[in-house]
Amino acid sequence: MRSQTLNYYFGNLHSHTGYSDGNKDSNSTGVSKPAGSYAYAKLSQHFDFLGIAEHNHYSNNNNPGMVRTSYALGLAEAAAATTPSFLALYGMEYGVSSSGNGHVVIYGFNQLLGWETTGVPGHAPNYDIYCPKTKYDSLWRIINNNPNAFATLAHPGYTDYNGLAGGGYNAARDSAIVGVPFRNGNATVAAADYTTYPASDFFGYYRILLNRGYRVGMSYDHDNHYLNFGRGNAGRLVIMAPSLTEANLYTAMKKMRFYGSDDWNAKIDFKIGSNMMGDTMSGNNAPTISIIHNDDDGEIADSIKIWSGKSGSGKDPVIIAIVKQSNTLLHTDYSVIADDTARYYLAEIKQADGHRIITSPIWFKGKSPIGLKENSKDISFIMFPNPTRSKLNVSTGICDNYSVEIYDVSGKILFQQNYNEPDITITTAEFTPGFYFIRIKSGSVSKTERLIIE
Repeated sequence: MRSQTLNYYFGNLHSHTGYSDGNKDSNSTGVSKPAGSYAYAKLSQHFDFLGIAEHNHYSNNNNPGMVRTSYALGLAEAAAATTPSFLALYGMEYGVSSSGNGHVVIYGFNQLLGWETTGVPGHAPNYDIYCPKTKYDSLWRIINNNPNAFATLAHPGYTDYNGLAGGGYNAARDSAIVGVPFRNGNATVAAADYTTYPASDFFGYYRILLNRGYRVGMSYDHDNHYLNFGRGNAGRLVIMAPSLTEANLYTAMKKMRFYGSDDWNAKIDFKIGSNMMGDTMSGNNAPTISIIHNDDDGEIADSIKIWSGKSGSGKDPVIIAIVKQSNTLLHTDYSVIADDTARYYLAEIKQADGHRIITSPIWFKGKSPIGLKENSKDISFIMFPNPTRSKLNVSTGICDNYSVEIYDVSGKILFQQNYNEPDITITTAEFTPGFYFIRIKSGSVSKTERLIIE
């Protein structure tokens, strides 16, 4: 995976059409089925994929109104709507919202999960795979038995899913659930001007699951019930994958290579060494966390924060590093030197307009004894954009004197300068396009990375 180039894809996996209780404005729009909904979504700005997750049961007509034969139709319409530049997916939103229960967005099944044996006109039973209505542990087992399937929690409440957030760690639940939404909705708003953001914020719930020991990522849900797919607001679920295919998206979700963003084109590079969000890693050295916020509109991050907590501790994570008015943050967590307890790190970025971005974590387990490699044998730095044209931003975290060199493939040094501040910008407009190397020296140690100038 490390050899692949991962692209950023922006979209949503939680929406509904007239096959359940969505497309509520179909009388005026003329669109009621998934096919028309996907066609609409393709024209939305910064929108690469749409997942329609119909409610899995009937109850009453349009409330929510799902019948078993419609699920097969939805799968076929999603396959027909998919193009090389747009991915259409079809899944289900399982469950009910009564006390102690809750909704779960599920993908990867070609058959409908449900519990209705009677009471559905023309459909008895109204399911292909039986799962008891309120037995969520049965649901997790069914999902875990399907290697292609995954689940994200939909607008979770603290008592939902038989008390998932209030109980102890459960491996079956952890294996089935890959994400919690940063925001959800607005489900009941028909506006399509990209500005109607929901008031919901599930970051607190997300942190509870992390401190319980669950390995889940941060997603983003629109929960559309009207014809405004991708246009209710500019928030997006952002998935990193080598290309836009169903298989790649499912793999990215299961590996938690995704994040939730209020911004529709913010690209976040969050790593510890070569490990990226969603990874579980171990090491003998204090981890150096690097974060790059790269917005296609040129926005500068108002703040970047690193949160960290200990998996399974039951304690809320804390902010261990913050930078203001910068698109980069580089931080080494030396606290693991004295404590090799497994922990997790995640990034929270706030833009000047108030939009926030929250990443999935990286989980780190120290190996005793933990050393100080970054301090004594190596330098860590981050640079962006790479490739670049006119300017290169470099963040070293070094406040003492250090030097920066840029040299070509023949070894000829073309740029050399000393600095004593952690964040610098180098003008590269006069360089001939091609491959170069950048070397940073501090005292007796140095580090070299490849640089591309276009």
